[in-house]
Amino acid sequence: MFKKLLAAVGVGGADVETELHTPGVQPGGQVQGVVRLRGGEVPQRLDGVSVEFVTRVERETDDGETESKRAFGQQRVGEGVELQPGQVVELPFQAVVPLETPITFYAGRHLPGGEVAVRTRLEISGAVDATDTDPIGVGALPAQHVLLEAVERLGFHLHRVDCEAGHLRGTRQTLPFYQEIEFHGSPNYPRLKQLEVTFIAGHDGLDAVIEGDKKAGLLTSGRDLTNVLNIDYAAIDQVDWQAELHNHLTRMNTGWL
Repeated sequence: MFKKLLAAVGVGGADVETELHTPGVQPGGQVQGVVRLRGGEVPQRLDGVSVEFVTRVERETDDGETESKRAFGQQRVGEGVELQPGQVVELPFQAVVPLETPITFYAGRHLPGGEVAVRTRLEISGAVDATDTDPIGVGALPAQHVLLEAVERLGFHLHRVDCEAGHLRGTRQTLPFYQEIEFHGSPNYPRLKQLEVTFIAGHDGLDAVIEGDKKAGLLTSGRDLTNVLNIDYAAIDQVDWQAELHNHLTRMNTGWL
């Protein structure tokens, strides 16, 4: 009886270890792996076994900014698993990576601040859920790569990425947060202190939200300027994106947007 009570609070209960066969992936791709369960000191029934993606998300509050781990894209890989003491059970899985998953790699570089992991969760009635978390690299989609490369060619320098809680109106966003890719300003657009790019990817295209932090002038106050580009994957190679972005950024720089 004592061992059963201990298992209920997470002592001597089932262990979980997840092995990822896919160390890197792109949004919309698949992560393959195996969940390896090992029984504890007493028999246990696992109501469910699931994998989900997690990332760090910031939220603005009245007291400042708070940060927490947010789960998304949860997928079931097993349920009703009976584990005997010391028994090992393996559950192979394939998990689809949501298209809006934040990217952590671009052009062979890790994006500072980028963080995505696969978390495995065991659901055990009357007991503390067991979890295992494994980081994974998420590379930029071809269309994202083209846009980011164009931004850098225009003189902006990649700074960091983060995820913000909230919804961007006028986009195809479905997740409760979005990723901002921050760049230091470019000498070509001296009134833009900073540029932020957000991608909201879908199956046939993506929305690129361009936000410039404009320096205050003598007669005007600084303000954030936004613009949304709707990009069709099929037409990505038919547009000079460096020229297209230059047109938008020039209008931002001069205050037309």
